[in-house]
Formats: sequence, structure tokens, C-alpha cells
Amino acid sequence: MNTQTSHDGKTIAFVYYLFAFLLLWEWLRPLQAITDTANTFIFVFFIGISFFLTFLKARWYVTFPVKLIVILFLLNGLYYEGVFFSFLWVENLKKDIIGNMTFIQSADWMSMTSSYRTLLFFILLWLLVYLIHYWILYQRRILFFFVLTLLYITILDTFTPYDATFAIVRTVLIGFFMIGLLYFDRLKMVENLYLQRFTSFRWILPLFAFIILSLFLAILAPKASPQWPDPVPFITAIGGEEEGEVEGSLKKIGYSQNDKKLGGGFVADDKEVFTHVSADRHYWRVETKDVYTGKGWDVSDPEADLEELTNVKNQLNWTDERVATKSLEASISIDEGYRYLHVMYPLGLTSIETENDMSYFLNQNTEMITPFKENEGSRTDFMAYQVHYELPTYPINEMKKQQEFTDVPEGFIDRYTQLPESLPERVRELALQITEKENNQFDKAKAIENYLGSVEFSYETEDVAIPAGDQDYVDQFLFETFAGYCDNFSTSMIVLLRSLDIPARWVKGYTEGDFIKNINDDKKEYQVTNNNAHSWVEVYFTGVGWVPFEPTKGFENPYELTNEYKNTENQAQKEEQEKRIEQEQKETPEVQEPKEQNRSLSPENKELNLFDIRLGGWFVYGSIVMIVLAGFTIYKTRIKWLPLMNIKKYKKRADEEVFFQAYDALLKQYERLGLKRKEGQTLREYAHDIDRYFHNEQMTTLTKRYERALYRRYNAKEEWIKSVELWENLIKRSSS
Repeated sequence: MNTQTSHDGKTIAFVYYLFAFLLLWEWLRPLQAITDTANTFIFVFFIGISFFLTFLKARWYVTFPVKLIVILFLLNGLYYEGVFFSFLWVENLKKDIIGNMTFIQSADWMSMTSSYRTLLFFILLWLLVYLIHYWILYQRRILFFFVLTLLYITILDTFTPYDATFAIVRTVLIGFFMIGLLYFDRLKMVENLYLQRFTSFRWILPLFAFIILSLFLAILAPKASPQWPDPVPFITAIGGEEEGEVEGSLKKIGYSQNDKKLGGGFVADDKEVFTHVSADRHYWRVETKDVYTGKGWDVSDPEADLEELTNVKNQLNWTDERVATKSLEASISIDEGYRYLHVMYPLGLTSIETENDMSYFLNQNTEMITPFKENEGSRTDFMAYQVHYELPTYPINEMKKQQEFTDVPEGFIDRYTQLPESLPERVRELALQITEKENNQFDKAKAIENYLGSVEFSYETEDVAIPAGDQDYVDQFLFETFAGYCDNFSTSMIVLLRSLDIPARWVKGYTEGDFIKNINDDKKEYQVTNNNAHSWVEVYFTGVGWVPFEPTKGFENPYELTNEYKNTENQAQKEEQEKRIEQEQKETPEVQEPKEQNRSLSPENKELNLFDIRLGGWFVYGSIVMIVLAGFTIYKTRIKWLPLMNIKKYKKRADEEVFFQAYDALLKQYERLGLKRKEGQTLREYAHDIDRYFHNEQMTTLTKRYERALYRRYNAKEEWIKSVELWENLIKRSSS
């Protein structure tokens, strides 16, 4: 039987193919948001061509070469150089195909080139179009593909940043309409019905009206809140993780390229990202973002071209040349399982070196550096590198000066003070309230940083809210939840700063990681895992540049501050003046001041006047002496009584903050005992020193639990309950 005449003509067939095309398009829409896939419109174009050729009932000897030419033309435009019809580039394509066949045999999908993966995806879409054509015109069924599409977009909506709200509505509308039409077609075939020309439309119109009405009522109807725990952790977090129970709606911690929708909790992930050998503590940058949307972060120029990184100092300049710096170097080894092909680099980067002398490419808009311009390389091509950098020390005096912003590029201030029009006014009012007593940009930034570090806010990784509807991400954190992790704190600080017209931007990367071992006197080896993924704030100051700030509670800014530039004209003049005064003092003989000749009282009279001020003078002075002695005694014996007060203060508490406060109290007690933590020394190293002093391993055990609570995002309350007795023993021993 002729399939084209089995329904009411070409119009119905066209509707079928159009709706099938729209359903398959829903599979392609999320790719750009949740993967590294770009230019998804080429795949939409290909499936459009495929459905159109199928609708025309073109023979295979026509459709096959047309589709093949379209695929080759698109591949040539994306990945190969040279004119298409010269076909000189085909040899390169042939080499790619042959070279990637070995990766299929070994199931090494990540090592495949982007061009080969794109070719395979085109072939997959080609097969899907044929399969959908078979389901529609021969089986008269679309329910399976419709349900599969719904599952696909709803799972992505739940577990990824992709917002499928309208996609679900579109899919339901298209799917139900196709199911109704195909059922009507099957009914005509079974009953062998012959209908007049417009009979089918009289049946279709009520169907369409019923579906539209149902959707309208569903959108208007009240929505019930979730009635049982979200199964996300068991699907996204537990797989491949160490054994352990995960509760709540969580996602796995780590670097993510998409920050358009922030919020929600996460679970810890100890998977290694990279190790580094370096001499100083600092953060490792990956990228910056400048557009706050009210829900998360985006970039102002998402299509920015990559430029080859030939002179780092000219192409990346974070600080003024007068800012003091120290020259450092570090070596980095990336874990072979790390999926992203970007460079982790320190602030003040001056050069990158590899054994194979690779080229690097910079996105000026985000400051992300990649070793492969078209992202065509593989992890095996980029595993280790060295960086040289000038780590800055920022001058406080200069940052407290009036900010003019006269030497910045056009549009710079607008770019870094951007805020959405939907930002609630109370956020701006809060920024003014926090900084009302400050008269310079640096003190305002510190006031906001300190406000976010106050007791009103708490560091939380699991029970973290996601703003719903039109609710602003920062507004929710500052006025409702008061709990979150680095993204909440850093984004809130930037929005508060921008509310005051202070230029600031969002930076993503990693903290220094966990200490592994000493390499030599200067350098140490650290391991950075997904747990160390972090975001922080950079504020721009005239004459200084971009300065990092750390508003996240429990984290310490690793960058140093000083009072002045490394070399300024004023400093040189000051030193010259001091030398001149010193020389004059050497040349001028010392002149004694004349003794006082006229005295109103003799020594005897002075003594009498001193002690005869009023009755009871001896009591007053005796009391002062006693108070001073008592204060001195209390101060000198504080090592004995302060631990008892701390035990009384912290032992019976069981909240999320007590572990951090009690641990800090223990560190201060050791400092009073003379066991001060050395500069640059990690907590683990310091704990080992304490244990050697007391001949046990209790401090190391307590520190590991503390780090799990703070850095590895475990439940701080539970860790404290397990550690309170150990902490009590340690602080008691420090007073004995």
C-alpha cells in the first residue's frame, strides 16, 4: 500500500515530519548548555534536510549522496582548511578516521578528535531520522519516542543546569498531538474507512483544542512541593565514589563550565584534579565571569575568539608595574582522568612551559587559557607543565586613595558594575548600610567581606536553597537563607560592591589543595581534588589593578598586603630625607635643655601635696596597685584557666559552627604555650609538630576531622560530636 495515500494527503504527512523534526530538535537543544558542544545549529540543519528529503520520498541514490555531501561540507567548514571543492582536505579527514578507529576498539572515547566525534554524531542523527520515519509512516506509533524525549529533558532539567520548563511544554503539546493523529490513522486503516477531504480536520481541531486547554489549565493549576527526598545523590554522586551514604538533593562538587543557574547542595569528591610543586600558598585560576543574571553568572562575549598567547605580560596584566611582587615557579601534573583541557595558573603568570613546547590560546573575555585552539587535543597531549609568575603584594595605602578610573578602557566600568534591572532594591540598601561609615573603596570592600564573614552567615554545602521563579540568587542568600558555600558568598560580595559602583568580577578555580610532602627547604607538593574547586572575588583599584578578596566563611585570603608600592618617588624622597636628618644629627653637638629654675614647690612640699590630695588617698593608690597585680597574675596564669573556660563554653554545644570555633581556641592555646604555627605551615604540618611535642598522634587525628568538616564538606556537627572528647583531652593537656 502507498504510504503517502494512507492518510489525508501530503499536508498531514508534512505535519508528521514537522512535529518529528521538532521532537528530535529537543534532544539537541541542551547540548550547548550542558556539554562542550558548540554550533548545534549545524545538527539541526542536518536533521531538517534529512526529514525534508524523506518527505519528498527521494530515492536512496539521491538522499545518500546529498546527506553525505552536507556532512562533508559541514565538517570541512568546522575543522579543515582549504576550499571544499578542492577536496585536498579529504586526505586529512581520511587520516583522522583511520587514526580514531583504534580508539573505538579500546573504548577510549575521550581520546577521539572532535572532528571524528562530530562525524559519528551526524551518522547517529541520520539513523534516528530513518527510525522515526519508520515509526511514524509504517508503525503509526510515536509513544515510545515521545516518552523517551520527556524522560531525557526532565532528567536534564533535574540533574543539570539546563532549564527545560518550556521544553517540557513544547514536547507534551507536540507528542500528544502526534499520538492523536497517528491513532486516528490506525483507526482508519483497521476499519478501512474512507473519509471525505475535510473530515479529518473536523476530528483534529477538537483534539488540538483539548490539548491546548489541558496545557493551559496545567500551567495555571497550583503546584505541590516535593513529597519525598530527591534521588539525585544516588545517581549523580554515589556512582564511582567511595562507600558512604548521601542524603538530600545534591550534586557532585568540582569545576563546571556552566554557571548560569547557581544554588543547590553538593557532595564531596576526592578525585584528583592535579598536583603541584610550589613554594607559596595561592589560588589557581581557571576563568573569570562578568555578567550577573540574577540566577548565576554568564560572560559578556560568549563568542570571543581565542588568540595565541605569545607574550603573557602584555596579554594578561592584573597589577600595576609599581606593585611589589616576588618571582616564583611551580610545576603542575594533571590527572589523566580530568576532563577539561584548560590551564590552571596562578595570579601574576608570566610564562608557561612544556617539554614539547606547546602553543597556548587565550580567551581575553574570560582569561581562560587552553592548549588547543579548537579543543581538538586530548588529555594525553597535555599532562604536565611549568609556570613562572610574579606573585603580587598589594599596597593598602594606594587602595585607600580616591578612585578615578581614568586610565581604564572604554566600557570597563559599565562591564564590571553591571547588575540586572530585576535586582531587589533592598540589596542596594544593604550595601549602603554596611559601608556607611567607610570613606574609601578598600574599606568598603573589607566591610562587605567582614559582613559576610560574620556570625549571621554560615558555611553550608548540603542544605542550600535554589532560587525559584523570579527570585534573585543573592537576595535569597542575604535576606532569607544566610547559608551557602563559596558561590553564594563570592557572588553576594560582587553584587554588593557593584551596587556601590565598585568594579568587581567573579573568579573560578581551585585552592592550593592538601599538603603531601616537602620537596626541599622551599618547595612543597600539594594535591588538588574536586573538593578544592572554589570561587572568589577580584576588585579593581586605580594604580593597583585587580585585587583578590575572600568573603567565604572558613577560607583565608592567601594573598599578602603591604603599606606602599615596591618603589615610589615618595618613598625615595622619604629615605633621602631620613638620611639627611641622620647626617645632620651626627654633625650637630648635643645640646642639653636648661634645667627648670623656678619651681613652685620644694621636693618636700611636692611629696606632701601628692599624698594629701584627699582623705583616703592611700586606699585609692593601694587599690590601683592591687588591681594591677591581680590583672598581671590573671594574665600570666591564663594558660591554666582559659582551657577550663573554653571547655565550659564549647563542650556541650552541638551546632555547625562549634567545631571551627573550638579548634581556633585550641590553636590560640598552643600559641600561648609557645608552640606558634610557622608562617606558611599547613594545619597537617603544624599538627605533626604538636604531636611530636606531646609524644602522641591526637592533634593529627583532630586536624584530619577538622579538615573534613571545613575543606572536604562533611557534616561539621557530626564531626564535632565525634571529636569533642579528643579536643577536650588536647586542651586540658596544654594547661598541665
